[in-house]
Amino acid sequence: MPRPHDSGCTPVSGAEDLGTHVRYAGQPIIDRTGRVVATELLFRWNARDGEVGPELGGYGTAAVLSNALIDAELLTRTPAAEHPLGDLLINMDARTLMSPIAETVTPDIGVIEVLETVSVDEALTRRLRELHGRGYRFALDDVQRLDDPRWALAPWVQFAKVDVADLDGGRLSALIRQAHRLGLSVIAEKIEDEATLVRVRDAGADYFQGYAIARPTTTAVAALPGCDPRVIGQLMALARAGVEASSLAMLAGRHPAVVVRLMRIQALHAPQTIVQAETMEEVLEALPRALLMGWLTVLNLAATHGRDADLASQLREELATGRRRLREAASGQSQRALDRATFFLCQQLLRMRLKPPSMSPVPAAEVTRLPTPAATLADTQGLAAA
Repeated sequence: MPRPHDSGCTPVSGAEDLGTHVRYAGQPIIDRTGRVVATELLFRWNARDGEVGPELGGYGTAAVLSNALIDAELLTRTPAAEHPLGDLLINMDARTLMSPIAETVTPDIGVIEVLETVSVDEALTRRLRELHGRGYRFALDDVQRLDDPRWALAPWVQFAKVDVADLDGGRLSALIRQAHRLGLSVIAEKIEDEATLVRVRDAGADYFQGYAIARPTTTAVAALPGCDPRVIGQLMALARAGVEASSLAMLAGRHPAVVVRLMRIQALHAPQTIVQAETMEEVLEALPRALLMGWLTVLNLAATHGRDADLASQLREELATGRRRLREAASGQSQRALDRATFFLCQQLLRMRLKPPSMSPVPAAEVTRLPTPAATLADTQGLAAA
């Protein structure tokens, strides 16, 4: 099945969609006391190990978000005390920042990294200012120059990630001073050895990331059945047009592969509404429209992959059959009662047919962790706002 993509993304080969698992990676960030305060989520090819470049654009960001937060339920299934993560850092290029996808990295989830490829212009500045006004947080990624144009974004940015590779002491200290003068906390990244860690600590960096702390850990998780790209496309068009949640629910509710993802998005962003939500319409009403558009854009890029097509078809048929029987048995009952019964049936089918995500670290040299003191993981906190 071909993958929908926008013109800002590199088309991805079908081999990415052949396996039963999807992958992502994470690398921890620690503070000056050694506590894990954040984790950078990183794109990984599902079908192979290979180079990752900025040309992936929105697909790379969407795949990380979908694989880690929806398929793996990274933030909603595993207690934080067992696997401290802190804030999540997610890379975005200019096109992705300007797209609805940026809406998905809400302040309670983490920080948007503004890639070094981003060109600063009036539209981008306006976008960051608007998101910042709603509490969104940003970091400048891979900073190595005092004349980096992205410093102009400092009024709406909280962190500068200084790439310490190949920086001498004078340039490192100057970059840290400039960031602090602009009110930004400094995350020193690409710390390869203990000597560099000591050097950047002495220079005044606030947070630390790199092989000297921990290498990225790649995780594979069983993929959810793929969504029908036509359905996601229709939902995007209807949501963009301002169609009410009840109409969106009529379409989404017939497709369990979509329902399970929307329920997981609700658990991620509006967990307080889960108990009260008795219909698909109420799930959708719990999600602000801009946030819903962001996630539909993510699904359009990363979840229309065709995996488990037979299971997705089986779930649709079982739900359709069950709904017909409910309608026949519920003659005279209200539409809401039928919607509640259908939503409950869909939940039961998903519980029976889908296995809980089983996350497995990928055995490769890339993912080997250096020993980490237990105290590092004892008291996880998020990145402090600058």
